Amino acid sequence: MQKMYNGEMMRVLRSFTFNGEQYVDLRNQAGEDFESVPASELGKNKPAQKKQTKKVHKIIFTKGEDKNVFELDSPEYNKFISDNKLNEAMIQNCIKGVIKTHKGYTITEEK
Repeated sequence: MQKMYNGEMMRVLRSFTFNGEQYVDLRNQAGEDFESVPASELGKNKPAQKKQTKKVHKIIFTKGEDKNVFELDSPEYNKFISDNKLNEAMIQNCIKGVIKTHKGYTITEEK
């Protein structure tokens, strides 16, 4: 017998009752087992989704006393790159730590 759980069809391996509440053991098509799932959870189409936070990479350009902070691939970042004729590959090398500066700018990523 198959039931819907977390948005996918699962095969019921075993059903049992404990303290008056019914539970089932399930197996999905990938072979993963889900044990002691309350029967009340079956039949729900949408999986419980976790909120994902999007990490914004901020790049810091320092030259002498000047410090500029931009979000990666923002319009301001792209304008700064084109105005100062900076090379994207060299910027990535600075961020990775391969080199320290590019055209006088010390480039780091905000952690």
